[in-house]
Amino acid sequence: MTVSTVSDPVHHEEDRDSIGRRWRGGVVLLILADVAFVASFVFAYFYLRGLNTDGAWLAKGQRIAPIWVGWVVAAILILSAAAYRWGQAGLANGRRSRLLAGVAIAFLLVIVDLVVQYLQLATLSFGAGHSAYSSCIYVLAGANVFHLLLTAFLGLGVWNRGRLDRYAADNDWQVRIIGIWWTWIAVAAVITAFTTSFVASPNHMHILG
Repeated sequence: MTVSTVSDPVHHEEDRDSIGRRWRGGVVLLILADVAFVASFVFAYFYLRGLNTDGAWLAKGQRIAPIWVGWVVAAILILSAAAYRWGQAGLANGRRSRLLAGVAIAFLLVIVDLVVQYLQLATLSFGAGHSAYSSCIYVLAGANVFHLLLTAFLGLGVWNRGRLDRYAADNDWQVRIIGIWWTWIAVAAVITAFTTSFVASPNHMHILG
């Protein structure tokens, strides 16, 4: 009677760069979807502003949201993205402590931005249903809050994994991928600030006439 032995299956580890490229492809698709999401809001804003059907763009006597707040939100996000990239560059040079510092600064700036965005929403002198302009402002601000919350979650995860020494100069795919997202939300904030800088409808004189 012979005893047959079954050898353990051989595990072939997939190439790390192949996995990273798939991750990057997934995130790029997510960003493209979010680009369409933001673009639809921007289009709606300019469309409603330009059309101004029955003078519904702004309610009579309505005060607008301070334009400078949107630019402050965008500026803070630009600084946050820059801090993240600074930390990412440090990891590429083998300096894990610089990655931790950069991500920590970037994360804190996102939290500051969340506070600024919340204060803006909490102090608006109009409700979402006051006018077409009001609805657009709330939707665009809400989209920005979504971006900030998601980015804060991702940033905290990157910082924690960096603290646990999960990244290295030759193993930084996750750090690079999150950096792409971080840059995109800074661009989205600039687009939003630019969009909301245009308030008066070009069709208001026609309505008044």
